[in-house]
Amino acid sequence: MKLGIALEGGGAKGAFHIGVVQACMECGLWPPAAITGTSIGAINGAMLAQGDYNRARNLWLTISGSDLFDADNAKLIYADLTDLDGLSEVWASLKDFITDRGIDTTQLRGLIDLYIDPDRLMNSPIDYGMVTLSLPDFEPVEIFKGEMGQENIPTYILASAALPGFQKVSMGKKFFLDGGLYDNCPVNMLLESGCEMVIAVRTHAAGVIRYDEKDVRVVTVSPSEDLGSILRFSPEQARHNIELGYYDGLRVLRRLGGRYYYLTDVAHGLGPKLWNVSEETIRTIAKSLHLSTKLEPRRLLFERILSLLFDMLELDKGAGYDDLIVAMIEHRAKRCGIERLQCYTALELLELAMKGTPTGRARALDKIIDLLLCELMK
Repeated sequence: MKLGIALEGGGAKGAFHIGVVQACMECGLWPPAAITGTSIGAINGAMLAQGDYNRARNLWLTISGSDLFDADNAKLIYADLTDLDGLSEVWASLKDFITDRGIDTTQLRGLIDLYIDPDRLMNSPIDYGMVTLSLPDFEPVEIFKGEMGQENIPTYILASAALPGFQKVSMGKKFFLDGGLYDNCPVNMLLESGCEMVIAVRTHAAGVIRYDEKDVRVVTVSPSEDLGSILRFSPEQARHNIELGYYDGLRVLRRLGGRYYYLTDVAHGLGPKLWNVSEETIRTIAKSLHLSTKLEPRRLLFERILSLLFDMLELDKGAGYDDLIVAMIEHRAKRCGIERLQCYTALELLELAMKGTPTGRARALDKIIDLLLCELMK
C-alpha cells in the first residue's frame, strides 16, 4: 500500500508531528512513500523525508525563540501588553516591523539551510511536497521536490513558512506567503499523487483545511489538548507536545481505548460485575439522584441510574456498558491526578485511581462513580 503523511502547519505546535511519526515507526508505518507539509509541516517534512528523524527531534528539544527571531522582533512577538513599562520598547519594535515590511526571517532561513540538505532530500526514496501561495496572483503552489529544482528547495520551504506578518519570500518576479492560507494540511496532494492511505497529522492551527475528513483513505491524528501558541518556541512545551503526539498517534493507529487516558484494552470482565452491585448501594445512589426506589433494584440500576450516567458522562449514543465503566474509571483517575501520558489496561488504571486521593470538592457525580467503582473492585 502506498502510504503518505501530511503535516499541518502551526509554528511551535509542529513538535506534535515528531511524536506522531514516532508512533508511526512503532506501528510499522514507516517509511512512507511521500510526505507533504505546510509551513512548519514543510520544514519538519523535509527533515523527515531526508531521513533525519532523530535530528529533527533533537532540534525541537533545544530550539527557543531566540534561535528564530532577533531581539527586536522577539519584543513584538512576545510582548505582554499589560506591562506598561515595556510598551515603549514594543512600539519601537512595531515601527521597525512596519518599516521593514514584516518580521525578519533571516534566522529562520539560516535554520533551514543548516538542517535541510537539498542533495540528500532529492536523492531520498521518500517523495516530498509542500504548499505556498504566490503573489500578486494569489495562486496556490502545490509542488513536489522533482519540480522545485534542487537549488530552490530552501527558498520554497521558507516560502511555505512565511506567516502573515513575516517578510514575504521572493523567487523571480513573484512573492510567496505561508501555504496555510490555501491548504494547511496537504492531504489532497498525496491522494492525487496515488497514495492509497494518508495519515493526516493535525495541529488545529489557524489555516484552510481542504481534505474530506470522512474519506476512508485518510486517517487523521489530532491533538487531544491545546498545543500552545504558534510562535512561543520552548524545549519544555516541545517535549510535552512530542509526547502527546506519540500517545495520540498510538490511540488512532493501535485503536487504544479511553477518551482521556490511553487504554490497551476495554473493561472486559468488569461489565458483568454491575449485576453484583449491592441493593444498599443502588438505593443510596438513587436517593442522591432523587429517583424513586419503588423499582426492583436491578431495574433501577440498569434502567434509570446507568442511563443517567451515560448522559452525565456525555457518552455517544452507541456506547455500551464497557464504555461507561471506562468513562467512570477515567473520571476518577483525572480527579486523582493519575499520569495521563502512559498506556494502561483498564484494570491497571482502575487500581491506580482507587488507590489515589481525589483533589477538590466531591460533587454528586463523583460520589456516585466512587460508589460504583468500589463495587467493581470487590
